[in-house]
Order: sequence, then structure tokens, then C-alpha cells
Amino acid sequence: GEARDAIVLIWTCALLGDMQRIIGGNDAAEHTIPWQAFINVGYSRGGGMIIADRWILTAAHMVVINGQVQTPEIYLGLADVPQILETPSLNATAVHVHRQYNNPNGLNYDHDIALIKLKDPVTFKAAIMPLCLPSKNDTYDTGMMGLVSGFGITDKGNYLRFLTNKLKYVHIPVVEQQRCSNSLRGTPRTKKPILTDNMFCAGTPEGGKDSCIGDDGSGFTLQSENGRFWAAGIVSWGFRCGQKGTYGFYTKVANYVDWINKIMQEN
Repeated sequence: GEARDAIVLIWTCALLGDMQRIIGGNDAAEHTIPWQAFINVGYSRGGGMIIADRWILTAAHMVVINGQVQTPEIYLGLADVPQILETPSLNATAVHVHRQYNNPNGLNYDHDIALIKLKDPVTFKAAIMPLCLPSKNDTYDTGMMGLVSGFGITDKGNYLRFLTNKLKYVHIPVVEQQRCSNSLRGTPRTKKPILTDNMFCAGTPEGGKDSCIGDDGSGFTLQSENGRFWAAGIVSWGFRCGQKGTYGFYTKVANYVDWINKIMQEN
């Protein structure tokens, strides 16, 4: 019956029967990416992932502005921005930033991870579903195809003009860490962010499909053999959106499973 189905749904993370910044991406049909959160902090906007009925996972740099932790506005269950901005935002009661995150000059995105606690639990339904968390030994094998979603820039032009109004998604592969490292050497910037084992990169060498500004904090998700989607990465940093030979860099969520569980249990 319906009640039993509802209970099953509550305990099911990101199992989707029909899976129908994002350059070269597609519009997400309603309910296709039910873990997507839209986050507004001051003048910047980005994303997050629902991982429990009161918890949103995002990037630390989304909620730390000029060294201060900010309380964001959270929107769930919607796929286009005009609709979102007419809906009241959900209140956050706490923002937990990883205590080792320290990035005053935008060159050190190590530990770029934060948890937002909602004041009230959300009810899971078709449009709002949590992602599974990885286990600590989950591997990020080169070539695995991940799904990246967000409301980000979908044009390489003036980024203020091209924030999309629709949730988009794109499939891109995990890239071998040495290639990620080599790609940084090819960038013209003299000061480059550091690459650590708490990050991975993804994208296609020919460019074109990438996650871009405005998707910060959104998820890079992988699908396990049982069909469930899990939170593999958090959109963290990168430059020259979707250009040839450049990749996007992601926080490696598997390295933080203990931290995530500890914060959720203690708060």
C-alpha cells in the first residue's frame, strides 16, 4: 500500500528507477536529480547535496566568505530558478565547516567540505531524495562516469550573464590523478591551487563538458552496481571552464565519511 511504499522511500537513498555549471549539458527533467540543493549566500549561489532529512553536504568555500562562516538560504525539490526564488527558503540552524579548511587566497582548497543542518527535517518524496554516502574504501577508478549537476554557467562568455535558470547535468569521467596534476602545469596562471589526495579531477580532454561557477558545492555522483547514486565528489575548483586539456577539481567525499558521520551524530 501507499503507506508502506512511503516508509520504503524514506530509507532508500538515491535509487532512481528511471534516470533520465554545465557546459554541453542537458536540462534536468523534474525529479531526475532529487538530491540537488540550491544554495544562496549573499550574492553568490551554488549547490549542495541532500544526504539526510536535515543535512546538506556542500563545499566549504560556498559558505565561508572573507574568512567568516555565513548562513545560507536553502531550496530543495525544484529544477528552475524563477520558481525557486518565489518559494520560501529553508532555514539552516548550523553550518559545520571542516576545521582544517583554510583558504584565504583561493589557492588551497584542501578539505573543501561543509555540512549544513536544516532547522526542520524534510519529507522525502519523488522530488527530494537523499544521496548515499560512500564507504571509506570506495574507489574512484579512472574512466568511471560521474553525473555532475547544477544551476551554473552554461556559456563560456560573461559569467554574470549566463547563470542558467534551469538545473542541468552532464556525464564526465574520473581522470587519472597524474593527468590532473599535469593539466595544472599547462595553465598560464603563476599561482595555482595545490592538488592533494583529498581531491580528484574529472572531465574530457577535448573539453566542452564541465562543471562551472555557480555549480560550486554541487555533487559529482557515481552509480554503484545496485543502481544507487552516491556522493563521490563536491564541485570545488578549476579554471578555464570546459576548455581543452583542463579539468574540474572535486573534494573526494570518501576521505571524509568519518567526519560526516561524526558531525551528524553529535549534532
